[in-house]
Amino acid sequence: MTWSLFIFCFCYYLLAGLVVVIGYHRCLTHKALKLKPWFFRTLIVLGLPAGTPIQWVGNHRSHHMHTDEELDPHSPIVSGFWYAHCGWYINSRNPIICFLYSIAGPIRMGIDAINRPISNQEHNKLARDVAEDKFLNWISEPLVFRCIVFAHLVLPILFTYNLWGVNGVIAWSVTLVIIYNLGDSIDSISHLFGEQLKENKKGAARNNAIIAILTLGDGWHADHHLFPSSAKLGFKKGRIDLSWYIILMLEKLGIASDIKVRKEKK
Repeated sequence: MTWSLFIFCFCYYLLAGLVVVIGYHRCLTHKALKLKPWFFRTLIVLGLPAGTPIQWVGNHRSHHMHTDEELDPHSPIVSGFWYAHCGWYINSRNPIICFLYSIAGPIRMGIDAINRPISNQEHNKLARDVAEDKFLNWISEPLVFRCIVFAHLVLPILFTYNLWGVNGVIAWSVTLVIIYNLGDSIDSISHLFGEQLKENKKGAARNNAIIAILTLGDGWHADHHLFPSSAKLGFKKGRIDLSWYIILMLEKLGIASDIKVRKEKK
């Protein structure tokens, strides 16, 4: 792999993580901060392969309401590792099918382009505020969603092939597999391995330093469940939350405002 290809894949990984963590998760779902409309909409478009805004928000809010209970959409405690990791996307508990889906990369994105705007819609009632936004409602429409996600699929393939040939496409595909599985690890690994908090009386969410670094801060999952509306995770000093540092930079630039934070613990 050439250095230029490595830098492209690394930047792709960082961008994909940040648009979901900051745009979808902390801003849209939990209202932990506000972003300038043009910037917020850009993040949503860039993060659209994660799912429609309405479905993503409704599902995640349901997860917080019923953490590791029977109604949790993706609890490894209730439904097993593979269903929580990625099986819930395709409504499969078969570990082989779930594993193949988890490593499918571009094929998975193609499946999601067709499936995600019509699947897992049962929690949409928890995202009525999202549905009332004309832009977010429009971009959640199946045809619009599919067109944009297919563009997310085709454009990187053309770009990497044009610059680095088949090796470029393979490197991007592997990067995509890593991105998907890191995002999925929040639902699975972060409820099985790591530090639990005594203050958190509900569910098995855990803080996992390795997952936190790789997921740009979201691996401080026990902290997040304790105070979901905080724009900063990792409440003890010394814990790295890259997304928080980016939020601080956006605040300096006048792009982020109304930032909610829980104070650090010693």
